[in-house]
Amino acid sequence: MDLLDKFIGSLLGSAVGDALGMPLEGFSALEIQRSFGRVVDMLPAPEHHFHHGLQAGQYTDDTEETLILAESLIKAHGFSGDVFAENLMRWGSTWILNERLNRGVGITTRSAIENMLSGKPWQEAGVSIDTCGAAMRAAPIGLVYHWDLSMVSRYSELQSIVTHRSRAARAGAVAVAVGVALSLLDLPRMSILEVSAETASRISPELGRKLEEVKAILQADRDPSDALDMLGTSPSVHNAVPSAFYCFVRLEPEEAIVEAVNAGGDTDSVASITGALAGARYGSSWIPERWLSHLENRDRIEELGRDLGQLSLRLSGRV
Repeated sequence: MDLLDKFIGSLLGSAVGDALGMPLEGFSALEIQRSFGRVVDMLPAPEHHFHHGLQAGQYTDDTEETLILAESLIKAHGFSGDVFAENLMRWGSTWILNERLNRGVGITTRSAIENMLSGKPWQEAGVSIDTCGAAMRAAPIGLVYHWDLSMVSRYSELQSIVTHRSRAARAGAVAVAVGVALSLLDLPRMSILEVSAETASRISPELGRKLEEVKAILQADRDPSDALDMLGTSPSVHNAVPSAFYCFVRLEPEEAIVEAVNAGGDTDSVASITGALAGARYGSSWIPERWLSHLENRDRIEELGRDLGQLSLRLSGRV
């Protein structure tokens, strides 16, 4: 399979997962079933929902931050905390001035950006809360540096520190970036989970144990809905990241994202991480046209995937 298509597939997979989960964020699995049935298509955010106003195929801050990280890597010809922080502040200034542009930015990211805008250096601006904001956007690091897992770990942790300083949040970002890197290299999915768990455990033994729990649940062959209920789907990195890895390992790509969004909770983040992992492994051909035809900024996302691929080739000395 064309490596470049995997870069594109990972960014597209992340974005379609986010957009499919967007209107369901915050509902329980039972509420989703009662109000929507089983969701398999893009939907607008319902009335009175905190994403109300977003249309079918539009994404949340999850994808906005992923694309900001991707653009920062391209602009700096590799990871630069200064460039990433500058781009986050520029983005944050827009929705601080106009709250209608805020697509669900979490309290951790918001607080960190406000800290930077008030003059704090990015190395000190992050907040020590165990949410999944740094993990949901980490895929571009795994894509660009996939040929060196030590660099994947280092830079995914650094991009986390800008907003999320806690051990668990940093470990979640590392787990996702490592998982994306290994998915590019076509390792067996269970091996990807194992290596990601081991790498994350060096930073947060607690998150490492939670990812190991995913392996045990997979081996027990539980029903996916029961498994996700056990793992949890809240915005906590201890829930969202293990649940995304579960969906990726247990199911084929399209069904993995569908299962993630119908499980309720932080639907957009779990599905976005799931899609990033699946796209890195399988490329873009599995993504249904009924999703892509509605996806906001599809052309921009594909172009960024191509640009990240070229950047990776240059940094690894292959061009």
